[in-house]
Amino acid sequence: MNQSSTVVGEVLKIEGALNFASMPRLLSETSAYAMQQDLPDYLAIDFANVTEIDSSAVALLLHWRRQAARLDKALRYIHIPANLLSLAELYGVDQLIHCPSQQTCPTTSK
Repeated sequence: MNQSSTVVGEVLKIEGALNFASMPRLLSETSAYAMQQDLPDYLAIDFANVTEIDSSAVALLLHWRRQAARLDKALRYIHIPANLLSLAELYGVDQLIHCPSQQTCPTTSK
């Protein structure tokens, strides 16, 4: 199965597994993206094509939130799979991955 992440405009599309095995690749790719000189002020991360989730995905979303805050960039997550939302709720961090305003964020269910 092909696993990759690609940037389209201001949307980073995550594809394939979002699990412990894919974390080094995803961290490397997204860190390289974040180091761009022309990084947009606003970025959405789309999970529509994610095929597998484990608990490490929650840590990744929190890492991306911290990185966006450090860079003073706006970040939203779209098409978050229900099982990822359930894991975030289980760990008590679901409010940290949701968008701050429903007016600016689409529905996160898949």
